[in-house]
Amino acid sequence: MKLENGIRYRDFSVPYLVDETLREGIERTAFPITVDAKLSILKSMVEAGLRDFVVGCGPEEPLVWDRLHRARQAGELPADTQATFIVLLNCWETALAYFKARAHRREWIADTVFSFGMITYRQNDREFERAIQAFRDIGAVKFKASVLNNFRNGVCEQRYAEICRQIDWAVNLGVEIIRINDSVGSLQPHVTRWLCSKLVADYPRLVFCLHAHNDNGLALANTMQAIQCGFQMVEGALAGFGNRSGIAPLEQVVKLCRDNNIKLGAHPLELDKLIEAARYCEEKFLQLPGIYRPVSGKFETLSNYGVLNIPDFLETQDENAYFVNYVGLHPQTLRQALADYSSLSTPVAEIADEELWPIVESLKEEMRASMADIEVRYQHALDGVMEFYRSCTYSPMHLARYAERQLRQEQSAHG
Repeated sequence: MKLENGIRYRDFSVPYLVDETLREGIERTAFPITVDAKLSILKSMVEAGLRDFVVGCGPEEPLVWDRLHRARQAGELPADTQATFIVLLNCWETALAYFKARAHRREWIADTVFSFGMITYRQNDREFERAIQAFRDIGAVKFKASVLNNFRNGVCEQRYAEICRQIDWAVNLGVEIIRINDSVGSLQPHVTRWLCSKLVADYPRLVFCLHAHNDNGLALANTMQAIQCGFQMVEGALAGFGNRSGIAPLEQVVKLCRDNNIKLGAHPLELDKLIEAARYCEEKFLQLPGIYRPVSGKFETLSNYGVLNIPDFLETQDENAYFVNYVGLHPQTLRQALADYSSLSTPVAEIADEELWPIVESLKEEMRASMADIEVRYQHALDGVMEFYRSCTYSPMHLARYAERQLRQEQSAHG
């Protein structure tokens, strides 16, 4: 279905769905997550129906890339599982060296999408041209390029012309997929609509994706706007894990697309399993759970019980668990609880408010009295969490001091 000058809102397909959890998400976590943990996250996503994964970014050694291809070869992953590896131009020689050491895996290299970032780095020295040719020389044939942007001041005609210059440059070098990067998460949906519609009109044969950061909480909205305007690829990450405040949460994108009959990717997706994968990823990344995160928060469907519950009043038939809090205490809430859970033979509808108000007040007093201990327990848990993060993460100062010690030892060893 198409409306408003080609903008489509439902009943269409987006052919490509790419997960960034094992790249963008890994960059966000402060801990050295093991390769085994990364592979287990990948397998949980495959179970949910995902098939296309960004598995690393130079300067990182492509160990997950190795394991993905070995697992695929051994039949542990579906044959259509795909890998993308990001190559940053400010350290591309490091990535090249890693893949040169794997030159005997020429078939794997040919099957990998190499996605180049920071393409304007040393452009006067033709750094991008050198890098893409070097990867061609070791057997790479699939290329993607990222156009980085600071959209804090919107998109003027001059900025759009620069985006087009970089697109034309990349396409002339054999790039087939263009990634428009909202690098600092400042796009607003009305600007996204203008930009994406114009790009699709000006480059109808190119595959575009929007890499939407969530600094202003708009990654999901901008991602949806992009595909409504004709972008053919979605990128996101489980639970939205990514640099700063993250990128588009994949499970949220999938749910919204399902609600609008938008087919994502080439394989059926199971939202329940994707939600499980997001929660599993949260644990493997050693993150505090986002308990009320939309779609995949562990307590996201835990709802107020009784008179405060608007969805129940509207008879939405949602699958909910319930909690009772102080503000929801009311005779009618007690009646509902007795009707749902009590073995009393008395018809609860006949119990007068006058009988129930003293029970309400008594329970309120019990709740108030419990707060002193609850606050102490919360503060103890919070202090433990903050100490965990402080003591288990490295800072730039740690890096400098570590390097300084090593350099001094080396200098001492050489007299």
